[in-house]
Amino acid sequence: MPSAAGAPRVLVATAGLAVALLGGCRRKHVPVTSEPELGYPTCGDAGGDAVIVGQGSLRAGPVSADKNVVERFELRKTPCGYTFTSRQEWPLAIADIEVHYDAGFAPIWAWKRLTLAASKRADGNADIRRYELRTGDVFIKRRDATGAITLQQLLPGGRMTAPQGGRVGAVITPGRGGITPWLRRARLPVGGKTQDLVLDFRDMVESMEVGTLERHEDQLQADMGRTVRVYTFFGKETVFADDTDTVIGDLAGMRPSDTVPFPPPPPLPTFEAPDPAHTP
Repeated sequence: MPSAAGAPRVLVATAGLAVALLGGCRRKHVPVTSEPELGYPTCGDAGGDAVIVGQGSLRAGPVSADKNVVERFELRKTPCGYTFTSRQEWPLAIADIEVHYDAGFAPIWAWKRLTLAASKRADGNADIRRYELRTGDVFIKRRDATGAITLQQLLPGGRMTAPQGGRVGAVITPGRGGITPWLRRARLPVGGKTQDLVLDFRDMVESMEVGTLERHEDQLQADMGRTVRVYTFFGKETVFADDTDTVIGDLAGMRPSDTVPFPPPPPLPTFEAPDPAHTP
């Protein structure tokens, strides 16, 4: 996801990984020998089909530092909650995402596949991770590009103390569309503010901390030709949303694809089809 400086946050240097793993106060990974195997979330015998209740096609606009970022996402209402899916592409890497929520937009399960755009392998050197949230704790099952499987429990970090027994209330994914369920769960009025325990898996090393979401005054965004809702999370990252609280852009320059005045970059490889139900 483009940060305030516009650079997608999907790759982290090896040195940065080492620092985060050894001493980062926001990132507390504990190796475990087993973790809950609750299976892929389903609605059981609940009837009805999934219905799209939010979607977006975003890409970097004229003011973005990197002009080659593209994102597509959908939010679907299911008989038992919501499912968010997205794909973010930029020249070095591709992130495919699926997150499941309950009926109140509380996240219960998430999946991420990161592939390398220049890979010659059929699987794109895939790094695949599953985040199990249904027990209240956060467990990560990872299969790296070598096929090695690791299990970890992620503990809360950050400057604010997480509530005892608190459950993850929001998930931040690569791309901006993943903020949409958090906005819809919070339903903030102008000037409103809320805090949640947030799982952030944009980077190669995940973090979990208490984060603040705040809604500011609506503003006219001239290059989009409309008034937008303005939200800031973590006190520094700002997204724009429409009247349904679907994200449609950000302060760093992501815009609806049909408003960007130059052609999109060529599509990147899809590699093997994403398989959240059976991987890692």
